[in-house]
Amino acid sequence: MNTSASTVGKLCEFIKIELKGQYPDLEISSLTDIIISHLFEIPKHEIHIKKEKPVSDSDRIRFIHIVNELKRGKPVQYILGYTEFYGLRMHVTPEVLIPRPETEELIKWIIDDCFRESVSVLDIGTGSGCIAIALKKYLKKSTVHGCDISLSALKIAHENATLNGTEVLFYRLDIGEPESNSTEIKLLYDVMVSNPPYIPLNEKSSININVSDFEPGIALFVPDEDPLVFYRHIANFGLDHLKNNGKIYFEIHEKIGPSVKRLLEEKGYRNVTIRRDINGKDRMIKCSKNE
Repeated sequence: MNTSASTVGKLCEFIKIELKGQYPDLEISSLTDIIISHLFEIPKHEIHIKKEKPVSDSDRIRFIHIVNELKRGKPVQYILGYTEFYGLRMHVTPEVLIPRPETEELIKWIIDDCFRESVSVLDIGTGSGCIAIALKKYLKKSTVHGCDISLSALKIAHENATLNGTEVLFYRLDIGEPESNSTEIKLLYDVMVSNPPYIPLNEKSSININVSDFEPGIALFVPDEDPLVFYRHIANFGLDHLKNNGKIYFEIHEKIGPSVKRLLEEKGYRNVTIRRDINGKDRMIKCSKNE
């Protein structure tokens, strides 16, 4: 690339050439818009009319660094340090998962169910805090807590709550041994929500490297011989820490809906409902605690 004659348009062409064959064309176009908008504060819908905007050497070097990181498979959200989730900006690092669109659908389900109420909510395995923070933002009268086993994740969740002007209490909790390391769990909640690890280890080799090599495995994978381990732990926890008629909302692997439904029913939960995402896949489940 000619250092003395770089423009926004030339950077757009450069990234297309460098990523060709590694990413689908539509994804390259999306990545280009994200990066150009980030570096030059150009609204995405105006990039096509700003192609002749000159680019300094320092910005060109930053751009090439980002492209090289993408070529390694590193997610653009980790490269830039943030992502958008449910209309909110969230700081993300490799210590936390990158929020997915299907998780936004889970959020909407809860908001639609609870928007007229003042509820107490616990987000289990909160990670970046995106679920807890979005719920607090849109269920303003509700009390929202988030817990995680990772102190690094909890630090990021605190930062995101501050960034988005929300009051969310975060605390450390090992859901496998919940009584051993937190005092807050004496509380009873109206709603529990979780996007727990649910990908069997035997599927790791089939996952894109930008997920398997960069996102935290502790938040993704479960043993092949016990893929429902976290659903079972959370269901047990809910029996002690949900109010009567309290509800649990889960994100699930598309292949395990019936298995999770059966587990919840065996634990005594009622009104167990599986919901499909926008792509027609079983990706969410909801249940109620018996009185």
